[in-house]
Amino acid sequence: MLRLGLMICGLGTLISTAAWGRAEFHLGGTEGNVWQELIEGGEGEYAAVDAEGNIVGVFPVSSVSLEPVADPLMKDSGKVVMIDFVANTLRPVLIDPAENLSLSIFERGGDINTSISIGYTKEERKTVEPIVDGNIETATLRPVDISPRLAGVNIGNVKNIVVNLGAELPINRIRFYPRPGFEDNYLAWYEISVADATAPFVDLPGQRRPGKRWYEDISRALGAKNDPAFDILERNLENLDVVVDYRFPTRDLKWIGIRPLDPERTWEIAEFEIYGEGFVSHTEYRTPILDFGHPVSWSKIRWRGAMPEGTQIQLRTRTGNTPQPNRFFSIERTGNFVEIDRKDYDLTFSAGSFNDVTRSIDAENWSSWSPPYDFASGLRDEAVPAAAWTDGTPLMSPGPSRYLQLEIVLTADRDQAPRIDELSLLFGEESAARDVIAEVWPIETESFAPHTFTYVVRPLLGEDNTGFDRLEIATQTRAEAVRAVLVDGVDTTADFPPEIQDDRIVVGFELLQGVEDSEKRVEVVFDAKVLRFGTEFSGWVYNSAEPTLKQQVKAGNATFRFGGDVLSVNTPMGGDLISDLRVMPPTFTPNDDGVNDRVRIAHDVRNLGTLRQLEVQIFDLAGRLVADVVGTGTQSGVFEHQWDGRDAGGEVVAPGIYVYKISLDTDRGSQAASGLVAVAY
Repeated sequence: MLRLGLMICGLGTLISTAAWGRAEFHLGGTEGNVWQELIEGGEGEYAAVDAEGNIVGVFPVSSVSLEPVADPLMKDSGKVVMIDFVANTLRPVLIDPAENLSLSIFERGGDINTSISIGYTKEERKTVEPIVDGNIETATLRPVDISPRLAGVNIGNVKNIVVNLGAELPINRIRFYPRPGFEDNYLAWYEISVADATAPFVDLPGQRRPGKRWYEDISRALGAKNDPAFDILERNLENLDVVVDYRFPTRDLKWIGIRPLDPERTWEIAEFEIYGEGFVSHTEYRTPILDFGHPVSWSKIRWRGAMPEGTQIQLRTRTGNTPQPNRFFSIERTGNFVEIDRKDYDLTFSAGSFNDVTRSIDAENWSSWSPPYDFASGLRDEAVPAAAWTDGTPLMSPGPSRYLQLEIVLTADRDQAPRIDELSLLFGEESAARDVIAEVWPIETESFAPHTFTYVVRPLLGEDNTGFDRLEIATQTRAEAVRAVLVDGVDTTADFPPEIQDDRIVVGFELLQGVEDSEKRVEVVFDAKVLRFGTEFSGWVYNSAEPTLKQQVKAGNATFRFGGDVLSVNTPMGGDLISDLRVMPPTFTPNDDGVNDRVRIAHDVRNLGTLRQLEVQIFDLAGRLVADVVGTGTQSGVFEHQWDGRDAGGEVVAPGIYVYKISLDTDRGSQAASGLVAVAY
């Protein structure tokens, strides 16, 4: 909880003391709520602050307690997967190469069992648990009294013993051996099999999951094959080592199996040790549903942390106005859906009747998960005052709403990991409007050239709302022009000149406030490119007297003139991802005289929803690399790069014709575009 040392005061004190009802919620760091306590159902706190950032009140944030459900895809409860909370930060767990991971499988929710028929696995587990108890004096012993080769049938125990690690971990070593004094029982014929988290296995005996199953039983026939879902890591029919210490390149694994291959005598395993090294590749932190006590207007989100090259942080939010974000349904024989409660859904699901029930987001009361936030956009800028909130990025989940949930997925490589040290939310206790509905038209374009769009906002205002006099529209790329801004049909462009920024438009007008201004439409007509299929023109309204507190608009029926009721625009599919190449000027003179000393290379990148690697390189006509202009990550947008006419060593190149090449790595491979530029003196 917040280390503020303040008594909780009443809501009336907050509203009268804190100008504009500004509030902050902090997670992590030295002053924020404790990440781990929220997961464990503990209460948190948020602080009311004044314009200078001084705390004027502290209020509770509680975790909503919902009945657990068997459905593994439900995301309405808190969850932690292999997160290290050291110093109240979020970071993937670092695996110590000296730690025997078999000893902690149950702590991670894992299991050990055999591939015998699922009805017997609970009893069967007792016979194999000794191999992961850390005691070399206990063992799993399998007698073989008659040679299977004489009988023609394998009567020795040839089932898989499978360790479920409880999570996907970086594994590179497996070690097993018999008890001291029973070396003659060592395993002379064995097969080691492995599987990652994508394998179609349930985690525990008796679980029922769509598309999942228990380990396949293995035939008693000589030479019987293993479960096809396992990858065979090692087969050895002539092992002479009493202690098997098998090492291999590090792999992300969740299941590891060991089985004898046609055993010819009694065998045993005292300990089955598993080792790994490096950061866990995939980790997850998800808060439970957080209750802020009453609807608030979400404004911004920011964080401190690091995302080294080769790692990734995916951070999402969603908001709502009921404690439970899902609705549950049963499918009758007639095909009709009947709404049921959470408990009945779970009973049916747990019984394995997956096709008889379904669930969906309560769209009337809850938003979907937001798109992942761009890590760089939300980073705390230590050069500006924290209280000013000029850093951070808009919170993409709508308000006013009472409940919020946060999900963070960290992707590491073996040697380095991303981390979130602290995360903060800025929100307003008061809202600009009860609701703000918006839509854009047209909702489909036939080309990637600039189009004229009309963006209509319909506010629902009450006497308790602060009102707004600014509208901000995210255009993703720089808009070409704003043609008109109309409020209730009156053009206000001359009195409030629009501001066109690199990725958004900000327009102003007289303050809309009170019931008399409710339903007055704000209409913005602008020209912009849409370079990615499904681009959403998100929008926010705010009062210019408190520009840090913004209320996100919601897609809906803002005007009867248009039938889209959405904020997203679809583009043509297919075609080149790099387009509209421009060179300015086509001939430049890098002689430091202040005139045309650099060339600008501009282009569009379209239809990319995730960060990709972009490179711009300069070659001479013989194909030799002259200079790397840029190498960076990018998404869809309009880009411009500059070359100063110098090579990699900093020397001015000779006059002549040069080739520029723009390369982009995508899921479909590398795509490139090129053109010519001339250097003269």
